[in-house]
Amino acid sequence: MDKVIVPVVVALIGFAGVVGAAWITVNPHNKPEIKPPTSQCNPNLASKICVANLTVQINSDEPLQVINHQRIPLKAGDTLKILDLSYCIPSEVSLNKLEAKALLFKNGVESYKDVLLTLSDFPIHTGVCHKIGNFQKTWKLEPGQHQAMIPIIKYDGSNRIVDKSFYFTLDVGS
Repeated sequence: MDKVIVPVVVALIGFAGVVGAAWITVNPHNKPEIKPPTSQCNPNLASKICVANLTVQINSDEPLQVINHQRIPLKAGDTLKILDLSYCIPSEVSLNKLEAKALLFKNGVESYKDVLLTLSDFPIHTGVCHKIGNFQKTWKLEPGQHQAMIPIIKYDGSNRIVDKSFYFTLDVGS
């Protein structure tokens, strides 16, 4: 009896798979809708300058794109270099200068000791996104949880406005 039931069940499962796949192909309303990823940093939708993402390199590994609030596992002794930063400037923003700093906080304590600075020559054309890659130094990581913040500093006339909304967490083990 088992010699008959097992092949019949296997055949029914295979048949159900074929029929299910054909039904999904024929009935487009049952296909899951695939949406392109939306950026939180769109120059047409944003109301302030924002960082879209940045590219980092850990040791000499392949570059890694980091989005806001992302957590990156690392180990003590790793080196981290910021390769580039993508940012968007909405059309309605007025500014005459823009700069960014990368700040590394050890154990969650805000300390401005470990800072990677960029040159101050940022493109400031409004209504578009830009990419800069002029972070010069690298960080040598120590044990403990670190947080890296990339504030965008906007100069509107003599007013200096700092936006600290972009950061990512580095989990550095021993």
